[in-house]
Amino acid sequence: MKMLIGGKWVDASDGAVRNVVNPATGEVVDTVPSATKEDVERAIALAVEGQKEWNAYPLHKKLAIFEKYASLVEENTERISKVMCEEGGKPIEQCRTEVAANAAIFRIYASAANTFYGHSLPFNAEVRSQGDVAFTIHEPLGVFACIVPFNYPFELAAHKTAPMLVTGNAVVLKPASNTPRSALILCELLLEAGIPANAISCITGAGGKVGNWMASDPRVAAVSFTGSTSVGIDLAKICACDLRRVSLELGGNDALIIFDDCDFEQAISETISGRIGNAGQTCCASKRFIVQNGIREKFISELVSRLSKVKMGDPSDPTVELGPVISEGAAIDAEKQIKEAVEQGAVLRCGGERRGAFLTPTVLEIPKDKKIDISHNEEVFAPVWPVIGFDTVDEAIEIANDTIYGLSSGVMTSNMKTAMKVATSVQAGACIIGGSGNYRLAHQPFGGYKYSGLGREGAVCTLEEMTQQKLISFKGVLND
Repeated sequence: MKMLIGGKWVDASDGAVRNVVNPATGEVVDTVPSATKEDVERAIALAVEGQKEWNAYPLHKKLAIFEKYASLVEENTERISKVMCEEGGKPIEQCRTEVAANAAIFRIYASAANTFYGHSLPFNAEVRSQGDVAFTIHEPLGVFACIVPFNYPFELAAHKTAPMLVTGNAVVLKPASNTPRSALILCELLLEAGIPANAISCITGAGGKVGNWMASDPRVAAVSFTGSTSVGIDLAKICACDLRRVSLELGGNDALIIFDDCDFEQAISETISGRIGNAGQTCCASKRFIVQNGIREKFISELVSRLSKVKMGDPSDPTVELGPVISEGAAIDAEKQIKEAVEQGAVLRCGGERRGAFLTPTVLEIPKDKKIDISHNEEVFAPVWPVIGFDTVDEAIEIANDTIYGLSSGVMTSNMKTAMKVATSVQAGACIIGGSGNYRLAHQPFGGYKYSGLGREGAVCTLEEMTQQKLISFKGVLND
């Protein structure tokens, strides 16, 4: 596949390419251009002009284009799902769910934009405003650089493009190097639906280079990034130099707190389903399982038993629940994290075996008196379940908050007073009562505390963040 600049499918200006590798087989399935700085600068220059053209479209026309796009996505479900499965190793049924989410996100943002009102200021509220009529409108920021990770390449590309476009901004999209092709299809279908050619471009290539080139260009009004905390901090530093906006959805080491009065079957189910999806490569998936000591051993034994029955294998097989992680290198890194945890005192209860990019479901028992990286400030993007025991509510909250991260969380208990104490005390952007933190709706304000990011994504708040407010006042118009 080629990259998309100004409505044309093009190679890199120097002809360089990058391989796209199927992590399940290790086979090269395609190549994409490896963009140069010249390519990035050209895409941004065209986006500056495209933003003016696109912003001139009336809202009802934008919404009609969004609906056509969503329909095109649904018509291409199998094509897109196959591409995602092939380049990312995600089980095919999960890919189909992600395609449906993409279409829903565009429709939800279209609906939100249709009721995205300005405000009238109160008449005569101050002596100095006597007789004035003042109101606000929302205006686009300009060109957005949007950088998408590998784990949800089609769904997160929707979160990065739908709110920006519906508010009249232009987008230069940078997909992850491992999973670029579904984002290219997204842009292809947007053009087919009627988006002006210069309003959306998709640049492929090395993330460290292309992302920095995009963020460093002063014609880019804002950067929206989902990915690692270290990269997010670097991008924020670049944009801080000239006060351009950044939206950062970063890492997590989220806690699921399980009390001994919980519905045990539901707790086990949430523990597995909230982590097994996408081979554990989900930002808001629970990554620490804080279990009350009265049921801890029973919980671990049942978890080990259930995980031994999980079907791992070819992600194109609809019956497979667990595919590979994104690459063999990522699997090697996760394997090292597991070994380091054991060296620090964790007890390996099952798993920890690697075959290529596949990693068997791994349960680690974390002793109370051990300081182990994997249960504090180290994010593990793999099917790994660290289990930590606790006795009291306050102890559970203390363990949950003992991390630099704070993206999401969950609590399992039949006592709603306990649940609410946890929900209001845990330092995270969300707390799911009765479920794991692996929970994201298109409407919710999604984002985290501490090192988990800046800003929120979601239809209830993102349109505000993607625009700027302008006050317009008719001074003295009501005075005699």
